[in-house]
Amino acid sequence: MGKRLQYVALALGAAWACWWVFFEAAEAFGDRQFTQPVLFLVVMFGAVAIAWKWPAIGAVLFLAEAVAAVVLFAPMWAHRCSLGRFLILFAMMPLPPLAAGILLLLSRRHASPPRRIIVV
Repeated sequence: MGKRLQYVALALGAAWACWWVFFEAAEAFGDRQFTQPVLFLVVMFGAVAIAWKWPAIGAVLFLAEAVAAVVLFAPMWAHRCSLGRFLILFAMMPLPPLAAGILLLLSRRHASPPRRIIVV
């Protein structure tokens, strides 16, 4: 069960990263400003790559990205958007990395314990 949770978390993190890198790149083509898409690419896919190799560190990175998104964007959304739009934006930006981080932490909890060899 632990590996399945880990794979679901990684797929969710990768899908989230793909969406936002695509969105930022599409926006950048119009403005000819490519700094932000490159930053999104490095940060978001970097978290997925780290989570693949080191799930505990990846979980912390995903949770940090979710908290950063809430701190940076939620106050603006609260003032400019209706409740429905706020919930949609919340579901698109901080919720996926929050879920991925929690799933990675749960995958470690459900991982099977190492087998011990008893020599008599």
